[in-house]
Amino acid sequence: MSKHDDYYYIPSGIDSKVASVILDQLNGTSLNTGLVNNGDLNSRNSKVGWISTDHWISGMLSHFIYSANNMYYQYELSSWADKIQYTVYDGEKTGYSWHVDVERSNFQVGHTRKLSISLCLSSQDEYEGGEFQVMINGLMNSKKMNCGDVIVFPSDAMHRVRPLKSGRRISLVGWMGGPNFK
Repeated sequence: MSKHDDYYYIPSGIDSKVASVILDQLNGTSLNTGLVNNGDLNSRNSKVGWISTDHWISGMLSHFIYSANNMYYQYELSSWADKIQYTVYDGEKTGYSWHVDVERSNFQVGHTRKLSISLCLSSQDEYEGGEFQVMINGLMNSKKMNCGDVIVFPSDAMHRVRPLKSGRRISLVGWMGGPNFK
């Protein structure tokens, strides 16, 4: 694990074999156009599906979030704030422009998203472009994620996935919540 000024990076040890098992399990997941609150399709160009928080995959992701939280953030967390998002960027110009993830929890009243997580299931050789970028305190950090890379970051941090130039990038995204910040 390594801490950056704006995110916590975990080389999870998930390799292409484990990613293949995850992808096989998610093969039947219904994918729809990823939408943003204002409906602007220019802001986000991806397909998304949803995974229940009681699926074994969410247990693995929560382990990574709680590890990062214990080592660095120390936020008061209680549970997932929403289902786990299965995200597919497929082809040229697919991506997600600058945004934040802060929203009220869909599971608990009075709770909000506090930490976001992204787990890449694609090898960085499978896509061009598609770098994850996060900005905190005016500093931008960019990372081309590889299969098994995990990034945990504050949900109120501006971040984006740069448009792909080619290929396919698949990730799992989730949000751990807790009582509203005071």
